[in-house]
Amino acid sequence: MSATSGIRPTKGYLMETKRRVQIVERGAEFLKLKRDQLAKELTSSLEVLKGRRILLLDNLKEAYNALTAAYLSLGPTEVKSQTRSIKKTLDLEVLPRSVMGVVYPDVKIISTPEIAAELDITLAHAAEKVYEIIEELIQLAEFEARVERIADELGTTNRKVNALENYVIPDMKHVIKFIEDKLDEESMEELVRIKLIGGVKKSAR
Repeated sequence: MSATSGIRPTKGYLMETKRRVQIVERGAEFLKLKRDQLAKELTSSLEVLKGRRILLLDNLKEAYNALTAAYLSLGPTEVKSQTRSIKKTLDLEVLPRSVMGVVYPDVKIISTPEIAAELDITLAHAAEKVYEIIEELIQLAEFEARVERIADELGTTNRKVNALENYVIPDMKHVIKFIEDKLDEESMEELVRIKLIGGVKKSAR
């Protein structure tokens, strides 16, 4: 369907359409600023995420080596016996957090597993490394959710900008041109009519 279908070519409608175009154009400019900021935020966040993943892999290797050393030093039976003294609770609090209007989960560690008895030094070192990995995994998951939602919002914002710039605003400007042409045409017809009437009156004198 044409953008001019059902349009009333009046001065009032022309003024209203021009006002709406200005509002839509300002909205498009705001969305472009938001899009650019989201793109910057996403780029920097991806760099941070890459670094965190590399660090996590390194720490996983350390934790694995520490656990291996504990098993070799104490043996599987003693390791299992001593690990029974660990209180296996991990309490988390998940709250909403926002960056540039993008809401993502903010995870807070309320409490971590506690060691009820003294562990062998090799096993204590391994347990410490494992605890660090747990915290890093939680933080990484939080950051990945943040990056994913920023990327989704960036895609949505970009689609809105494209729709406004490529369809909505051009259609509205086409309507304005259509009305202006119609009004000019009507003015010209009125001018011709007035001249004709004036010419007839002069001939009748």
